[in-house]
Amino acid sequence: MFSVNVEIPACEYVRGGQLNDVTEVGSARAAIVEAAAKCFMHAGYSDTSIDDVADDLGATKGRIYHYYRSKAELFFEVHRHGMAINLDAIEPLATGAGDPVERLNAMCKVHLRNMLDHIVYQRVVLQGVEMHLSSSTTPKQREKLKVLMKEREYYESLFRDVLLEGREQGVFAFDNPSFGSKAVLAILNNPVLWYKPRKTQSEKEKTQIIEEFSALAMQSVAAKR
Repeated sequence: MFSVNVEIPACEYVRGGQLNDVTEVGSARAAIVEAAAKCFMHAGYSDTSIDDVADDLGATKGRIYHYYRSKAELFFEVHRHGMAINLDAIEPLATGAGDPVERLNAMCKVHLRNMLDHIVYQRVVLQGVEMHLSSSTTPKQREKLKVLMKEREYYESLFRDVLLEGREQGVFAFDNPSFGSKAVLAILNNPVLWYKPRKTQSEKEKTQIIEEFSALAMQSVAAKR
């Protein structure tokens, strides 16, 4: 049994570039990014304005524009922060000790923990994928989204590499490695679509979601014996 109570370290970067130290405790950037994440989660990118973020923050628009030139720049910062949370938690597990089953199981549970504990950021990451697939973005936005999607592709490759190692050892079974990793992540990302944190929610309820969805993900690629 693997512990899901993993402390997520603060991250100053992801592989695509600097995060501008948004995770510095108590920093002005961190407060802005947190407020923006909540606004984007509840209203979506199109229906969120800088005014909305300022209202949530209890500040003026000028404070936000001091750090971010546009709503799009702020959105991409939130997205990068969400991916950084995921990468910093999963990469050590993917490349660490243990056999492929142990590592994938731990990765699944920590991924789900991130989905639940950082739901505001994970919803924005999902919105970024939707924007990438949409034709309504500007050329400049598409260029930034390409960088963010590369981070997502790298993240998926961490799962794919562990799956391939397990297939070589006969513990996982799938034909297409890309389909295998996408199937696992589709199951793990499902709670992002419906999960709503409640103040009265117990840790037991969270743990049940983590245990059941990680088991479903593992079963989706398990070799039949």
